[in-house]
Amino acid sequence: MFNKKKNAPPQKVVVQGGPLSCQHCQKDRFHAMRGQLNTKLASLIDLDVFNPEADCYVCASCGFVHWFLKGN
Repeated sequence: MFNKKKNAPPQKVVVQGGPLSCQHCQKDRFHAMRGQLNTKLASLIDLDVFNPEADCYVCASCGFVHWFLKGN
């Protein structure tokens, strides 16, 4: 589900020109990942590779995952 660079330190993130802060704990350090948005039909016929992907930022403090469909 996620592609994560090993041992990458958490970083500040800018989304559409503004700093990202965690919706849960308001901290500002995140691990960047890519997540796949699976659909039932594509999974049923084994075509998950065609499902859309999203930029994901996981809060380094509490683990809350922030999903963004379009790039920064």
